[in-house]
Amino acid sequence: MADATAKKPDENKRRLGNISKILVFMEPYYLQLYALFGLTVILSILAMAPPLVTRALVDRVLTNGETELFFGLGLLMILLPFVSSLCGYIQSLSIAYLGQRFVFDIRSALYKHFLSLSLRFFSKNSVGKLVYRLMGDSGTVQQMLTGQSVGIISDLVCSSFAIIATFTINWRLAVLLALVLVVFVLNYNYTIRPIIVASRAARSAYDRLSGGVQNRLVANMAVKTFGAESREHTVFHEQSQLALQFSKEQGIAGNTFSMNVNLIQALGRSLIFFLGCGMILQGELTYGDVTAFTAYAMQLLGPAVRFSQLINQLQQVAIATERLFEIFDELPEVVNDPNPIPIPKMRGQVDFNDVHFHYEEGKPVLRGITIHVKPGDTIALIGPTGCGKSTILNLLLRFYDITGGELLIDGHDIKRLDLHQLRKQFGIVLQESLLFGISIRENIRYSRPSATNEDIYNAAKTAEIHDFIMTLKEGYDTLVGDYGIELSVGQKQRINIARAICADPAILIMDEATSSLDSDSEQAIQRAMAKVLEGRTSFVVAHRLSTIKNSNLIILLDKGVIQEQGTHEELMAVPNGRYHDLYTKHMGKGVIEEEHT
Repeated sequence: MADATAKKPDENKRRLGNISKILVFMEPYYLQLYALFGLTVILSILAMAPPLVTRALVDRVLTNGETELFFGLGLLMILLPFVSSLCGYIQSLSIAYLGQRFVFDIRSALYKHFLSLSLRFFSKNSVGKLVYRLMGDSGTVQQMLTGQSVGIISDLVCSSFAIIATFTINWRLAVLLALVLVVFVLNYNYTIRPIIVASRAARSAYDRLSGGVQNRLVANMAVKTFGAESREHTVFHEQSQLALQFSKEQGIAGNTFSMNVNLIQALGRSLIFFLGCGMILQGELTYGDVTAFTAYAMQLLGPAVRFSQLINQLQQVAIATERLFEIFDELPEVVNDPNPIPIPKMRGQVDFNDVHFHYEEGKPVLRGITIHVKPGDTIALIGPTGCGKSTILNLLLRFYDITGGELLIDGHDIKRLDLHQLRKQFGIVLQESLLFGISIRENIRYSRPSATNEDIYNAAKTAEIHDFIMTLKEGYDTLVGDYGIELSVGQKQRINIARAICADPAILIMDEATSSLDSDSEQAIQRAMAKVLEGRTSFVVAHRLSTIKNSNLIILLDKGVIQEQGTHEELMAVPNGRYHDLYTKHMGKGVIEEEHT
């Protein structure tokens, strides 16, 4: 218990520290903020003026007959709304502008930080979580620091003015008003908790319902295949009922809160007005005093509720800020050398010298990998799932740094090379087609923004996708949709291959690049790629042995260790070798099975 008590102040201190750090993003706008807060103070004072004007009209004009003040006070009552509206309009524009700039700066900085982080970070965090940090948490912080902070200043000014005014008018009525406000706040604290609990439960239930629906719709084929439509509808009905129950509880709690607020307001207003009328009869107050006092009393109730909510709002902001700085405080694992070696154009020589690597301490993925690749060589990596093939490719692209040994590119330590220039030397085609929701032209050009239309057309022709593109109504300007949804798997992959070709890479990486294509398409792509591979170093991961027979070096991996390496002929010359057995066993279908031996 003592540990938990000690931990809470530390946690609160950390959260407050994060809030102070997020204020750095407001520094460019301090002058605008000061002007906004000054305008807010003026607007708040203007909002408190009407009861005083009304008081003067009732007491001095209507009661005492000071008619010379009538037109002046009337004109003032007419001008006040115009001035308040103009100031309010300027205030709203300022809040919107500053809020938008502030959240833009946060999101821009956060997204830039995302791009700097290593692959390990993204493997540990879901895309949905990161998107919510980017869009949701930043919005929560922005709302508090711009819109709500202005509201707090306004409430402070108005409340201070109203309290002073009520005590000035009559201290006894002011004390009664204070008691009403205490009851008001106590009611809020008592009745708001059931609303929060029910709201969280309802949101959680609807999140589960939404997630389940999304999952089932994506897996609709499986649902239909197994005849599970009725079962899935039953599950949906049960989850909907649960969400509905929590929503009903939320509605009941909310209505109870509203009823209590309205009741306290009505009773407080009636009691104050009744006692005020009694004081009028006794000559202690004027009609104008009671009118003004009642108006200020009602203006105090709103801030009382908002101040009661402030602690919860600050907690939400503190949590959102903490989650943002969980990202900002994450450091990239792979960083550029302070004085990198420039590499305008690589030859493509690669040397793995006793390379070791692990993702987690004590769990080696690569153990003593030694590979020597000459410029223009084609290297085939084969082996069962988890043997380290993809890891070798990730190390080549320096998505991770080796944990032991030496990795050289053109004779230079890969860690000394300029990271941006290094990756620009690579072309990569993965098993999963990665297309953006832009035109075919821009998808192909993505690898080399300076590529001409002629470069794009030549790349598409080499990938044997040009003829298909020309059959489309918009041709190369056709939008592919999110993730390339408008295209078939084979078409998307050919565009990916065209993009890699367009990059004119020194080193080409193909990780199961043709596994999603039918045999005819694969053969056509292989013929085309044979031309592309000429003069380029290439690393190929493939299951079909027929696609790697002509490789300069075939490397068979298992459990992070090179079991065999050599040309196809050299490996086949080993009668009892693993490659020999694998090729002989699967020669008919030419596919490497994913199994450990």
